[in-house]
Amino acid sequence: MKEPLDVAMDTAGIARITINRPSRANSLDPALTHALMEAFEWLANDPKLRVLVLLGNGRTFCAGLDLKAIQATASASFEQNYEDALHLAKLLRRINTMPVPTVAVVTGPAIGLGVGLVAACDIVLAAETATFRFSEVRLGIIPSVISPYVIAAMGPRACRRYFLTAEAFDAAEAMRLGLVHAVSSLDEIGSQAGNLVGEILAGKRGALRAAKMLIEDMRFGPASEDTAAETARRLAEIRATPEAQEAFAEFFKR
Repeated sequence: MKEPLDVAMDTAGIARITINRPSRANSLDPALTHALMEAFEWLANDPKLRVLVLLGNGRTFCAGLDLKAIQATASASFEQNYEDALHLAKLLRRINTMPVPTVAVVTGPAIGLGVGLVAACDIVLAAETATFRFSEVRLGIIPSVISPYVIAAMGPRACRRYFLTAEAFDAAEAMRLGLVHAVSSLDEIGSQAGNLVGEILAGKRGALRAAKMLIEDMRFGPASEDTAAETARRLAEIRATPEAQEAFAEFFKR
């Protein structure tokens, strides 16, 4: 399997993107974020693509932003922070607007941006071992760029709790809230994912793409380019506050 990102597509048009950085809990640094964007763009333009499955290798699905990447934001200018946050916002929007159904298969913890990747996918299958957490407020920042997708999935009431407390919650709670569609045992998640992909492939290619466009056009608060820019601005602004700077410094002393 290629590091830090493994991309493969079979003859049936089933693509698998596996975040493969287990030594860093599959956290995203700039290089991996760039690789993800390139992979999504390449697949989106491949006419053979029918379904996209997103996975994480190892015990963690995705621990969010790499700690070194977070630390670098503390000394960056507003403009640098804005460009970094906008790149993340555009990555999530690219996933959300893929022209084919997307499936996240989550077998371990998803934190921060990792939950954003999950929420930006169309369908989520989680193992009983999966957990979810928005840890941003503990660092003096906010889950801004992921918020359009997470709030759409979980609803504002649940986000009021989990954005503010930074508590971890399990797969069963995630399904109750709407972030996850189905929960499986770890042993059976592969076969469950295969069955789900089979159900998707039974749909007609054009109808599947049109159904995705219908949902995006008809739902309230579409995650537009303006939304991406606004959420990036909010994250860039709060990263520069004294509170966030102090929280970063305290965190990295541990």
